[in-house]
Amino acid sequence: MKRGTHTAGKGHAGLGLLARCSLAILAACCPWAAFAKDVPVRALELPPAEGNPRNSEGSFVALKDGRILFVYSHYTGTSGADHAPAHLAGRYSSDGGRTWTKEDSVIVKNEGGMNVMSVSLLRLRGGEIALFYLRKNSQQDCRPMMRISRDEGATWGAPVECITDEVGYYVLNNDRVIQLKNGRLVAPVCMHTVTGSTKMDWQGTVMCYLSDDGGKTWRRSKTAQKGYDKDGKRITTQEPGVVELKDGRVMMFIRASGGCQYLAYSSDGGDTWTAPVASDIRSPVSPASIKRLPSTGDLLLVWNDHADIPASLSKRRVPLSTAISKDDGRTWQDTKVLEGNPQGWYCYIAVLPMEDAVLLGYCAMSGLAHSRITRVPLPWLYAESPTAPSADRQEAPSLFENAAPGPFERMETRLGVWSAEAGHAEVYSHARGKGIRIRGGADRTVTLTTPEAVACDTLAQLGVERFTARPPYAFTVEAQEGNAWRKIWEQGETTPVGLQQRIGVQNRSVQAQHFRVRCTSALGAIICDMPDINLHGYFND
Repeated sequence: MKRGTHTAGKGHAGLGLLARCSLAILAACCPWAAFAKDVPVRALELPPAEGNPRNSEGSFVALKDGRILFVYSHYTGTSGADHAPAHLAGRYSSDGGRTWTKEDSVIVKNEGGMNVMSVSLLRLRGGEIALFYLRKNSQQDCRPMMRISRDEGATWGAPVECITDEVGYYVLNNDRVIQLKNGRLVAPVCMHTVTGSTKMDWQGTVMCYLSDDGGKTWRRSKTAQKGYDKDGKRITTQEPGVVELKDGRVMMFIRASGGCQYLAYSSDGGDTWTAPVASDIRSPVSPASIKRLPSTGDLLLVWNDHADIPASLSKRRVPLSTAISKDDGRTWQDTKVLEGNPQGWYCYIAVLPMEDAVLLGYCAMSGLAHSRITRVPLPWLYAESPTAPSADRQEAPSLFENAAPGPFERMETRLGVWSAEAGHAEVYSHARGKGIRIRGGADRTVTLTTPEAVACDTLAQLGVERFTARPPYAFTVEAQEGNAWRKIWEQGETTPVGLQQRIGVQNRSVQAQHFRVRCTSALGAIICDMPDINLHGYFND
């Protein structure tokens, strides 16, 4: 990706993923109050739960009373697959996206043969709010719908089909529909067709549907095209997005194979398009998001930056990065890692620019099951480097900083001596430093022996993070009393994924010198050092 001449990203280009992430994590060791205005903050977590296996693909709209509405795909039942049952749910914020209501409001019930999902919210020039979403009836009938609210989302009008000329399987990604300066609505879609008797062409054909009467009627763009590389070989082109440029053109950015986003341009309001071509925006086969920041006039890009990615992560949707363009997408600068957990899965980003910050809603962990809202202050996006810790704070060394990565059977730390059965655990580098990864499997065990008997709440220095929502999952901490082990803390299947939680104890009066941690999980979990920070402050897993 072409970089501007004054860019933090350029200075970090040679660093590995975890090293770059560590720059963004410096503020994680700082008190929340000192940096609330300077660093991104996680504002809402939407993890899966029993009867709610997936939360994904959302969009924001600012309401006239100052609140913000976030609508997302809320799956029900036992499956989080793309065609499983889902409805549209909403959460509200009354303080600029810092906190959110704790209960869902049902925005649109499941009116599809399969589900409704993939939301775009758009404030129209006339003042109404448009709600777009996919109504999936079958793999032969998946089409975007539009509803209008004239009372700030309190009620929604009857659904209007945006595609009536040819029934088929169309994908309109979340947070994608825009309104041009001339009033035209542009909905970028990808059409998938059945080839032969049953085989679906998932490589896709990209096009737009356009409306010049406020969404009452829609028509297909004159250009509908497949993607090809420079040698004429067919590539995947899916899940397009669009943004209007200052010169009046519309730029389409396309999830594509080949290691980068593909770009196409329209000079007539999205009707005819140049052929998609490879860009300098390196990425896996994953959608990007681009929006203009009204307060600066610049473009914001949020995507999985693969400009410098280890081969082991080349197919994963990590990290989640941001970049700024001051020349309408010709070059990008100020590149930063926002989320860097190699176990993450960051995609389907919703963007709401505000005067002093940007709200980002995205899938974060557990594939598409766990969604998150992060509030990113505008200065952080432009800063040459993330805010550093305050000079008067003495940082405690990590419990595991002197340990070599890889498998271990015995390891000394300032908390005590850790031991493990062969193959059960390893020292693992993560965003905040190092930790003990308990490897996947049944009843993986590590033991901590302290220099002398200590109260069980000593373990509150430690945290644990579950890696995958795939069952089974059990995490148990036990203290040795005499010749017996007594359970003092545990996690089970309802434990959220991708969140570091402090290890707690049910009985703080218990003292012991030997503690045993046992885990059963497909991918395992990590035991990490937990400095005295606000866990919903900044931030990487």
